[in-house]
Amino acid sequence: MLTIQQQRIPVNPFSRPGKKLVAKRGIVMHYTADPGASAQAIGKYFTSLKDQNPDDGTVDRYASAHIQIDRASIVQSLPFDEMGYHCGSKQPYLPEALSKLGSYPNNSTVGIEMCIEADGLIHEDTFNNAVDMVVYLIQHEGFPEVIFTHKEIVGWKDCPLPWVRNPSELERFKQEVRNQLKSQEEEEDLNLSANQWTILTSQLKELYDKKLITDSTWIDKAAVKKLTVSELLFINTAILNRGIK
Repeated sequence: MLTIQQQRIPVNPFSRPGKKLVAKRGIVMHYTADPGASAQAIGKYFTSLKDQNPDDGTVDRYASAHIQIDRASIVQSLPFDEMGYHCGSKQPYLPEALSKLGSYPNNSTVGIEMCIEADGLIHEDTFNNAVDMVVYLIQHEGFPEVIFTHKEIVGWKDCPLPWVRNPSELERFKQEVRNQLKSQEEEEDLNLSANQWTILTSQLKELYDKKLITDSTWIDKAAVKKLTVSELLFINTAILNRGIK
């Protein structure tokens, strides 16, 4: 996964209200509708909205997303636990969105803007970077595997337009997310025989009795064959730090 570049929007009424999400219920996919614009450029646009004057008689715009993605970069504009203005609607929200995201989806979702090429399409690299980002949000930021498009929430906005025109791309995206999640889960599994699990459990008990590990949960998990690769590495590191050779 690409490094997430930080380009935070200052707190302001138009693009970063500074309000915490009431819950983490889903991930919303958008497109930028600006052919050729980069992730950084879109982020700068959202930041520029802070300079609007609410008293100048013109119509103000409220808009922002947490993440902008292009072929070569991922840019974060908002903290993942704060609300953005990416799926508001003056019309009623669609029933499924209300059911899964609540009465005001902005306050329970993270918004991702996918940049489009000069031809109006989402490049495969951008697509793949977006998959990586969604997997990251699910695995590390506490969001469920609940993926909506902007159109699936409000009904009237054709966003992301390339996926509205070709719905199979949305299904491909969701499948790629599932595949990556499953692959990483499988990599975490310890592939041991029954005898090896028995030996490992016994060894962990010995380490616990010698006070070389202090959490009996590891023993319980090994006993039911649920200890993961990461957990075993952590245990090994803890023992090494205690000077065991």
